[in-house]
Amino acid sequence: MKKSLLLIPFALFAFTSSYLPNYSIDMHCDDLLHKTAMDICYSCKLKNPEAVVYQIDGNLISGYHYSRKHLYFKPDYSLPAKCRSYSRDYSHTGYDRGHNAPNAAFNYNQTLQKQTFKTSNISPQKPQLNRHLWAKIERFARYEARKYKKVSIITGSCGTIGNLGRKRHNINIPAWWYKIIFLPNGKTISFLTPNENRVGNDKMKKYVVDLKQVEDTCGFKIETK
Repeated sequence: MKKSLLLIPFALFAFTSSYLPNYSIDMHCDDLLHKTAMDICYSCKLKNPEAVVYQIDGNLISGYHYSRKHLYFKPDYSLPAKCRSYSRDYSHTGYDRGHNAPNAAFNYNQTLQKQTFKTSNISPQKPQLNRHLWAKIERFARYEARKYKKVSIITGSCGTIGNLGRKRHNINIPAWWYKIIFLPNGKTISFLTPNENRVGNDKMKKYVVDLKQVEDTCGFKIETK
C-alpha cells in the first residue's frame, strides 16, 4: 500500500486508557468518554470519534451471543447537544453507521452491546467497506483475541471527504479508517483502509501497514509509557 500524502499536524494532548494502560495516546479529544466497555476520544467539530479504545476477551466472545435484531442507534446524551449526532443524520446518505467498537466484540453482554450502538461510537463508512473488508478485519481481531486470550484495540477514522446532513449536524465523512491491534507480546498489527466502496472485496493483507503509517496519516502518536 502506498504511503498517504494526507498529513495532519500532531495535537498536544495525551491520554491513557484503562484498556491500554502501558501506552500514552497523543491525540486531541474534545470529550473523553469513559464507558463500561470502551474509552472514546470524541471530536465535537467532526461529530465522530477520533479513536475508540477497548479490549476483546477471547473467552467471553466464544460463549453465548445476544442478537442485535432489536437494537437501534441512539444519541449519546453524555455529550453536549451541539456535539451529538443522530441515527437519522445517516439516512439516505450512501454511508453506513459504522461501528468503531464492534457489536460482535461485546454481544455476550446486552448492556455492553447497547453501548456499541451509541452514536458516539459511530462514524460514516461506505457500505462495501463496512460489510465486507472491514467485517473481515473485525473477524481477524476476534481471532487474535481467541489466540492470545485478550487483545487491546484502537479503532478510529481520520481525514475528511465532506459533510453529512448539511442542514442538520454536519457530520464529517472520514477519508480513512484504521484499526490497531495490540498483542500481549508487545507487537502490533495495524490496518489502514480508504473509506471507499471499491475496497470491499480486497484482501485484508493489502491494508496491513506499520503503526507509523497510521500515525503519520492520521496525525497522532502512540508511545509506550
